[in-house]
Parts: sequence; C-alpha cells; structure tokens
Amino acid sequence: MPAVVPLIILLAFPVLEIATFVYVGQWLGVWRTVGLVVLAAVVGVAILRYQGLGALKKIDKDLRRAQPPAANIVDGFMIVIASFLLIIPGFVSDVIGLLLIVPPIRHLVWRLLGRSINVSYSSSFRRSRRRDDFVDLSPDDFRRQDEPRASSPRLQEPD
Repeated sequence: MPAVVPLIILLAFPVLEIATFVYVGQWLGVWRTVGLVVLAAVVGVAILRYQGLGALKKIDKDLRRAQPPAANIVDGFMIVIASFLLIIPGFVSDVIGLLLIVPPIRHLVWRLLGRSINVSYSSSFRRSRRRDDFVDLSPDDFRRQDEPRASSPRLQEPD
C-alpha cells in the first residue's frame, strides 16, 4: 500500500496545479495570473543563478579547508530544487519553492528527510600545481620550436 502513495501524489499534483490556476485566474484575471507565473519564473532563475553560485562557493571553501561539505551540498541541492519549483509554471510549486528558499525550513526538511538519504562525496580531485605555476601568454609571446620566427605577427602566405 505505501508504494501507491507516491503515485497518487504524482497524479494529483498536476490536477491541484490546474485547479489553483483556474481559481487564481478567476480571482485576479488572466493577465495578472500570467504575470505572476512569469514573475515567479524570473525570480526562480535569479535565485538559481545567485544562490546556486553562492552554494558552490561554500562547497569549494569547505573542500579547500578539507572539511566535509555534506551540509552545503544538501543546502545547495535544496536551493536548486526550490529554484526549479519556481521556474515551472504553477502556484502550488511556487509556494513550495518559496518555502524551500527560507533556511530554517530547509533545515527542517533536511531533518525530516535526512534520515533516509545518505550524502557522500569523493575528494579524489587533487591540484597538482599551485596558481603561481601558471603562466598566461598571448599568441605573440610564444612560438613553437619548429616554426621560424616571423618578423611580424601576421600570417604569411605559403610559397
């Protein structure tokens, strides 16, 4: 019986979204409803861009300190889910997405769902060079050993 519950929720969610569209459309009007959907999508993209990059920076900082980034991975993942919920059309998904943006609610959701989810990461990426070892050259600053040195940086036509 419990395996049927996710299927029922999956099938009921679009019906609930359509019903809220109809209700909000009757209450506000068609153009305001469409405007709210577009506004929610723009907000979702902005949150994905700025908060998602912030989460990646936190994960990178944890990895550089050799600390496990599990909490920031989960936080970033929930921000991405919240952004996608805002981007897809629908008011129920927008409300869930806006709730997931709030950090205390994200932590509450993680405490409730975290027992059944295992977060692991691999830190096999190692830097072989330091940043000081990198030299950036323009095409005029170097040449191949087998090329004759040209007097000008222009291309020469073959003989």
